[in-house]
Amino acid sequence: MGKRIGIVGGGPAGLMAAEVLSARGHAVTVLEAMPTIGRKFLLAGKSGLNLTHSEPYDRFATRFGAANARLRPALDGFTPEDVRAWAQDLGTETFVGTSGRVFPNVMKASPLLRSWRARLEAQGVEIRVRHRWTGFAPGGLSVETPEGPQAMAFDAVLLALGGASWPRLGSDAGWVDMLAAKGVAMAPFRPANCGFDVDWSAFFTEKFAGAPVKGVTAQSAAGTIPGEFVISKTGVEGSLIYAH
Repeated sequence: MGKRIGIVGGGPAGLMAAEVLSARGHAVTVLEAMPTIGRKFLLAGKSGLNLTHSEPYDRFATRFGAANARLRPALDGFTPEDVRAWAQDLGTETFVGTSGRVFPNVMKASPLLRSWRARLEAQGVEIRVRHRWTGFAPGGLSVETPEGPQAMAFDAVLLALGGASWPRLGSDAGWVDMLAAKGVAMAPFRPANCGFDVDWSAFFTEKFAGAPVKGVTAQSAAGTIPGEFVISKTGVEGSLIYAH
């Protein structure tokens, strides 16, 4: 007998959970605070939508530092090749770039998201936008909706809330206090995908800010990795830097 499951968050994590759970016969409702789902997903598509990486899987599975052991079962269950097959099944062909990263042929996210939403709705997933989770209610959640506050009952709730990186796209960490009040332990937020600052001279900044640096390798505790990066006004950023 299927259960009523509420998923808070309409980003990729919430949508993937909805896909799996609805395929197993559960009645799934996705609650998204913003006017549309997948807003950060679409933003990532502006730079091509790096879906995964083509490097050998045994190496790929070691890229997550202290979380390697914890993430390995999930990675084994949905490998980079599985990601590419999933996208292809939704009508999105992919290719391997010169850096080894995998992108959709169309180099954007919107066609994939449209196909994904169509699949979810065909599986019976109910997607409710402008539905912001505001706390817990008996048997479920308190939700602010366009019609006003509502209590929504579920047999189980999955939280796919995002971090604090893009408040204007929905990741505003407004959920932290609600979980802390329930005694949930949380690690402090910290950047997970960022460059670093360099005190460039005014001359260097004026001459080189925005310039790409290609065909190089960088070395750190993460290893020696080939790729490219961009000189910014305040430092360096780009895929090679993120890999470290």
